[in-house]
Amino acid sequence: MSLQPAERPKHILIFGGTGDANRIAEDLMHEFGRDIRLQLSLAGRTSAPSLPDGVPVRIGGFGGPEGIIAHFNRDQIDLAIDATHPYATEISGNIAQACHAVAMPCIQYHRPAWEQTDKDNWISVPSIEDAAKILPEVGTRALIASGAKNLHAFEGLEKTWLLVRTVDAPRDPFDLEHGEWLFARGPFSVEGEAELLERHEIDVIVSKNSGGGATFAKIEAARNLGIPVIMIERPGGEPVTQAPSRAEIIENVRSFIQQD
Repeated sequence: MSLQPAERPKHILIFGGTGDANRIAEDLMHEFGRDIRLQLSLAGRTSAPSLPDGVPVRIGGFGGPEGIIAHFNRDQIDLAIDATHPYATEISGNIAQACHAVAMPCIQYHRPAWEQTDKDNWISVPSIEDAAKILPEVGTRALIASGAKNLHAFEGLEKTWLLVRTVDAPRDPFDLEHGEWLFARGPFSVEGEAELLERHEIDVIVSKNSGGGATFAKIEAARNLGIPVIMIERPGGEPVTQAPSRAEIIENVRSFIQQD
């Protein structure tokens, strides 16, 4: 049943690239149907991304806030949802800047970070560069599971062997003289992660505090095996409406549709 009579459905642009974005798109289609028209935008950094059925997809960058604004105008966007990765600070900043410039309503999905327990051995650092600096002091064989960006921070380390795991081969890889690449896509199981850590004799993990369940297994496996984790701290959210759950996204969209 339609929520309200309208000249046209509200056009919602979801900035994605995460499984959360796909699930948000599916939630919105199920909840609002013909009251909305969705478009999903992907940066195009991952080959063969999984996509929600029935949602038009745009792939590629925008060229900064100005390009985002141009796209808003060209496609008559009514609402933006930032469901990019929690550490995708550049695109999130551009989205927020563009939305503020044209008074575009914007919701940022800010999924909750993982919480440390008394059984975890986390070493918090503010950046991937700081993680690389202290890595030789913490372990001799490391799983680098911090994503494909800024991996050059680990170049030239001689005291620590590196197992660098990314979804795809990095576009700008560094010379991994002491280690090897591992290309794999989550979600991972705790049992599989424990086997990987033991097989490669990993004694330290470098991770971002991404939150969510797709890659949490490595954190749980490290906890069970007593392996320390160098945890890169979560950046703060942008100055837009924050939603820590998909349910709250739905309620924000509902309020947006009903406000006219």
